Amino acid sequence: MARSFAPAAFCAALCLTLSGCLDYREQIRLEPDGSGTMVVDFLVDLGLMNEVAKAFGDEPDPAAQKGPTREEILQGLKVDGIRVDALDVRHKGDLTKVHIELHFDSLEKLSLIQGFGDDRKMEFFDNGDGRVRVVYSFDTRDVIPLEELGEEPANGQELDPIEKKVLEITARARQRLRFRARVEFPGPILKSNGGPDTRKPPSPNARVWRIDAKSDPRRHARLGRGKIVMQLLVDRSTVPWVKTLQPLPGKARPPARGAGKDRAPGGMPPRGLGD
Repeated sequence: MARSFAPAAFCAALCLTLSGCLDYREQIRLEPDGSGTMVVDFLVDLGLMNEVAKAFGDEPDPAAQKGPTREEILQGLKVDGIRVDALDVRHKGDLTKVHIELHFDSLEKLSLIQGFGDDRKMEFFDNGDGRVRVVYSFDTRDVIPLEELGEEPANGQELDPIEKKVLEITARARQRLRFRARVEFPGPILKSNGGPDTRKPPSPNARVWRIDAKSDPRRHARLGRGKIVMQLLVDRSTVPWVKTLQPLPGKARPPARGAGKDRAPGGMPPRGLGD
């Protein structure tokens, strides 16, 4: 049987702050004391809900078509150790654009923001030779909740006309998904699985991950379905606020007999940071 679709639940999810965005961008800049700044830009397109409602033969619900308001977002950012420096929310038709600039006292404080701590995790591992492997994992299933819209049927099962329409809407929405992250440390980044900084002039302390259907189809297929894993290699002196480093999982204990290859943090292959 094909996977069911719950339009009401999805429509509700779209209206949650920081959820349902088809275009998500963030920039994190860390200082030597572990504090930092974060800039987030995201776009919510509620026209998708109109199409889904029509596919089910329903009239779009005006109450469910409202994007996140400034008050809702500001309420979610009221966390000790977080200072909101700028917040702009603009509505135009079905589109809602949000721009947030904030300062955080520590990564721990940042993780207390609803939706941030659940979806993001930055971990620091002892890579040896005085170097630190930073693994920033980002679970996109809540930020871009398109997984609930439906998947291709397994075993050649037939879809009814409504399911086919929903699948078509999903496919078009997935093609539009875009994700971009820029991470900057107080010291040089020696290696990463991201791209060079796109600012002019580029900073040796920053790397960029740009994911869309054209530039990175493999990672793009994971948006809304799983984690995006960003890895960086830095000198120990670059992260002085981190007092204790975790051992690399492959070094923490030997693999069980018959197990597959060891995996690096975040499920990355142990061959390095080139992926």
